[in-house]
Amino acid sequence: MKKQVLYKYLGTNGVIESPVHLEDIYYIRINVLTADEGKILIKGTEKKQTVRCSDDEVSQWAEVSLKGQK
Repeated sequence: MKKQVLYKYLGTNGVIESPVHLEDIYYIRINVLTADEGKILIKGTEKKQTVRCSDDEVSQWAEVSLKGQK
């Protein structure tokens, strides 16, 4: 599983997301989890290839092999 952290910043004329962290500026941290090739992310009954989630939700997602799954 690959994990990338993005930071969401609110400007006066819109919102941007960037992997660059700017100090002393309010941000929302977003984790982008991507399953490796031949695998999928699973949380309860949800199955996804890529998911965006908060820090608290990262541990709820598990990566499993697609082999033998339908």
